[in-house]
Amino acid sequence: MKLKVLILIDWFLPGNRAGGPVKSIYSLVKALGDRIDFYIVTMNSDIASDRTYNVKANEWTKYEDINVYYFSKENFSARNLLRVIRSVSPSVIYINSFWSYKFSILPLVLKKLQLIRQPIVLAPRGMLEEGAMNIKSFKKNTFLFISGVLGLHKDIVIHATSEAEAVAVKKQLGKTELFKLSNLSYVDADFSNIDKKQGYLKLIYLSRVSPVKNLDFAIQTLSKVDSSKNFLIEYDIYGNNEDKEYFKYCKELMKQLPSNIKVTYKGTLSFDEIPKVISQYHFLFLPTKNENFGHAIVETLSCGRPVLISNCTPWNEVNEYQCGYALPLDENIFAGKLHEILNMDNDTFQKMCVNAHSFINKKMDIEKIKTEYLNLFEYAAQFKNN
Repeated sequence: MKLKVLILIDWFLPGNRAGGPVKSIYSLVKALGDRIDFYIVTMNSDIASDRTYNVKANEWTKYEDINVYYFSKENFSARNLLRVIRSVSPSVIYINSFWSYKFSILPLVLKKLQLIRQPIVLAPRGMLEEGAMNIKSFKKNTFLFISGVLGLHKDIVIHATSEAEAVAVKKQLGKTELFKLSNLSYVDADFSNIDKKQGYLKLIYLSRVSPVKNLDFAIQTLSKVDSSKNFLIEYDIYGNNEDKEYFKYCKELMKQLPSNIKVTYKGTLSFDEIPKVISQYHFLFLPTKNENFGHAIVETLSCGRPVLISNCTPWNEVNEYQCGYALPLDENIFAGKLHEILNMDNDTFQKMCVNAHSFINKKMDIEKIKTEYLNLFEYAAQFKNN
C-alpha cells in the first residue's frame, strides 16, 4: 500500500515568487509521485500578493497531475485545516517552513494538543542557519525560547538539506530526530552554447530580492570594477521583489554605477522559462549570505553555465571542479574575480560550461536521492512519540 504524504506549504504553483521551497516540493512530487500519494495544502495566492489564482479554492483539485487544496484567505482556520488533514488521513505530514504561522506553528500546536495524531516531518528550509537567523534575530530567538519551553519541536522528525543546516538545527533545537537529505531539483535543462568575448560579460541574478540574497553587495561589488577600461557588464535581476524598502535601496545603488555597467530588474520567471533564460547569460552572480540548497545554482550548472557565488552555500566544490567561483564575502575579492571573468577568453569559458554540466550531473544522483526520500517518509510513518 502506498504511503500518503500531506505537504503543508505557504505557497505553491501556479505562483512563482516564493522560490526554492516551491521548486523543492514540485521536484519531489514529480520524482516520487508514482510511489507515494502526495497531497499539497497551500494558500490561493502568491507571496506578497492579494491576487488569487485562477483555480478552484477550498476543495481538492489538480495542478497538472498533483492533488492540491488551495485555501482562500477567508476560509483558512485551525478547524478547517484539521478537516482537510482528516479528509486525507495521511501517513505523514510534511511541513515546509519553520516560521510560518499557518503551516508550521499552528500544526505543531495542534499536534501538541493531540488534535493531529500523524507523525510530522519538518523541513526548516534554511531558516535556522546563521545568515537567516541574523534577520529579525530578537523575534526569532524569542520564539525559539517559547517553543522550547512548550516542546513544540519535540517528537517530530527534522529534515535538513545540508550539513550546514544540520549543524544549525542541532544548535537551535538541541537533540532531535534528524535526517540529512539533499533537495531534489527538477530541471528541464537547455544546454546551449553562448560565446564569451573579452571585455563583455552578461550576468544573471536569479533569486528573491531580499537582504539574505545580498543583491546590494553584488551591486556595490560591480562599482569596484575598474570603470576606466573599455568594457561592458550587463547584470539582469530575475526574482520576486518581496522587500520594497530593500529594493528601493538597491535601486539607489544602481544609479551610482558607471554607464558601462548596466543593472536591470526583469521581474519574475515561470519554472518553464528559467532554463531558456539562463542559457542567454555567461555567469550566475549570486553572493548570498546563506543558502541551504540553492536551486538557482543547481539550475545554472544544469544549463551548463558557471557560477560566481559566496562560500555560504553547499556548492563550494565549484572551485575544485573549475565550473565557478565560491568566494568569501569581501567586495574587493569579488571585484577582482569579476575583472578576471570579464577578460576571460571564449575557450576558457567553454571549458567551464562543460565542467558545470558534468559537475552537477555527478553531484545530483537522482535515483539515490529518491530512495533516501522514500526511506525518510517510511521511517517517519513508523515514528512513535516518546
